[in-house]
Amino acid sequence: MSSAHTHDHKHHHGHDDHVHAHRCPTSHAHQPLDAETDHHHGHDHGHDHGHHHEYRAKDRSLLLIAFAITVAMMVAEIVTGWLTHSLALISDGVHMFTHAFALGLSWAAILLAARPASGMKTFGYYRIEVVAAFVNGVTVLLSAIWIVVEAVGRILVTQPVEIGTTLIVAVLGLVVNIITGAILLRADQENLNIRSAVLHMVTDALSSVAIIIGLVVIHFTSWHVIDPLIAVLVAALITKWSWSLLSDSLHVLLEGSPIDTERVRAHVKARFPEVVDLHDLHVWQISQRFNCLTAHVLVSREYSQQGQALIGRISHDLKHEFGIGHTTLQLEWQ
Repeated sequence: MSSAHTHDHKHHHGHDDHVHAHRCPTSHAHQPLDAETDHHHGHDHGHDHGHHHEYRAKDRSLLLIAFAITVAMMVAEIVTGWLTHSLALISDGVHMFTHAFALGLSWAAILLAARPASGMKTFGYYRIEVVAAFVNGVTVLLSAIWIVVEAVGRILVTQPVEIGTTLIVAVLGLVVNIITGAILLRADQENLNIRSAVLHMVTDALSSVAIIIGLVVIHFTSWHVIDPLIAVLVAALITKWSWSLLSDSLHVLLEGSPIDTERVRAHVKARFPEVVDLHDLHVWQISQRFNCLTAHVLVSREYSQQGQALIGRISHDLKHEFGIGHTTLQLEWQ
């Protein structure tokens, strides 16, 4: 079974002829590149789809378990922080909300990605993950601003913190972060969403450690201002993550290129001596590992009989060198 489909349309104009060819990595629906869906010519890879579904099902289960644990701990931290007047604990709970949202988003994205493309959604539903990530980034950034405002108020008017209960919940939060991190390590580490979720759990674990240290300091020194100071530190971590998320998601939504297009152009011209130039080059990203490219390829007329083979070679090279699985190339002759 062929791993790519190609449509050629020869058009005759008043100037040079050109051939348009469209290639994508599979013989059916558009989808992101994946280790399990990397098809090659001359083989029947029907069994790979079964493996693909199996490990996606595993990811769904692991994400759902981690999500449930994270949400339970998030509620416990926020409620306890509110009752014990610990802004640091509340801020850690808000920070944990960002991880819970990310876990839920990844889980929902896997479900939505299984929906087939349609005449109106020709690339499927992969982009919804990026839209949700952008909304999440805005929400988290607003939460960080709220924490800082509250922290400034607590610094100006210090409120005592109930150390005993707060310390217990903070330790439980640290344990939960370690458990959920261990669970996510069993998921597909090549998936950027999974890897980012693991990273979030690590940063949240570090913030839990900071809270515990702050409570110990309060116990021995009665320096209660340490609590809002730690809250500001956690807010800074949240801001850094949310800003990065906003920047990355907005870049995708604005059809920004995930790859340096000049590097792609130079690579193709260097790798394929038949190619004179590459122009009208556009590269964009539908979602993670779902990169697309369109370009006009100017080829020396002496290679006109190799047009179709050249398209296949360029597409294959772009896929393996740059992770571009969906290419539309238009040949022009010089």
